[in-house]
Amino acid sequence: MLSLLQSTSKPLTVEAVADELELHKNSARFHLDALVEAGYAERSTEPSGRTGRPPLLYSATDESPTIGNAHLSELTNVLLSEFVAPSEDAAQRARAAGFSWGSTTRGEVEPGVDTVLERLARRGFGVMETGGQLTFTRCPFRDVIAEEQLPLVCAIHQGLMEGFVDGSDIQVGPIHVGPRVCQATLTTAG
Repeated sequence: MLSLLQSTSKPLTVEAVADELELHKNSARFHLDALVEAGYAERSTEPSGRTGRPPLLYSATDESPTIGNAHLSELTNVLLSEFVAPSEDAAQRARAAGFSWGSTTRGEVEPGVDTVLERLARRGFGVMETGGQLTFTRCPFRDVIAEEQLPLVCAIHQGLMEGFVDGSDIQVGPIHVGPRVCQATLTTAG
């Protein structure tokens, strides 16, 4: 959302942001207001000449971080190709890095299926759970990472889930990568 505000020279309405990001207007407004509160966006109004309340306009501030998705995906490709892929145990290293990441994102929360789904959604995944079967309908990297790096990204995400549930009674099965969606199982011991 912030990158959308940064990519335009004129302020955007809540409706324009919602349309562009395919969000409900209330969701867009909630996130825009959070950006304002964090100091990354500013809110203004522009008189419309019509009766009623003028629409709210949002724009990025000079304080907003400037790293966009293109930079992050390029950085990811460089790190994977230069530091992970050349090693003989690349998949294991990627999975171990993901495990460490998952362990640190857990915090004090006791993992459950709902918290696993919520943590994945926070990281850009579209994921549904049906009877212990996770279906990933959206991956934040599938369309932006170099194809030869995708198995390493999947290994990182495998480790991410395993690290998040480590020490709990939940087990994560291997991610099965499909042409458009991926799947994994979550089982509960006992």
